[in-house]
Amino acid sequence: MALREKSAWVLFWTTLIVYRAYVAYVGKMAIEGRSLGFAGPLTACILVLVVLQVGLQIALAALSREPRTAQDERERLIDLEASTRAFYVLQVAAMGAAITVYFADKTLMAHAVILALAVSELTRHGGIILGYRRAG
Repeated sequence: MALREKSAWVLFWTTLIVYRAYVAYVGKMAIEGRSLGFAGPLTACILVLVVLQVGLQIALAALSREPRTAQDERERLIDLEASTRAFYVLQVAAMGAAITVYFADKTLMAHAVILALAVSELTRHGGIILGYRRAG
């Protein structure tokens, strides 16, 4: 497995796990009717995500025996296709998040926008993984 594919796996799983916990927490707070703060949960989510991703990427690079080279044409194409799909997902998810303002408060809409960003990132990293799987 190529280093960039391993990196995409790390990014995919850390994003999935951290944002799943974030959405579960926000959903639990909303169901219980408690006030939904925005800064605290999001700050914790971002800090955990950054520490996990940076730490795992450093470990992955240190354990890899592959030399770090520039992306070739195939890798650039995989990245471009994955980013294009993720952009369309982001557009649809952001419009869905904007609709939540009619049914709930602005804080819940902000959480929905964060969810839209997470879903688009999962789409991007998943697309990169699929691109490497198809090409390999």
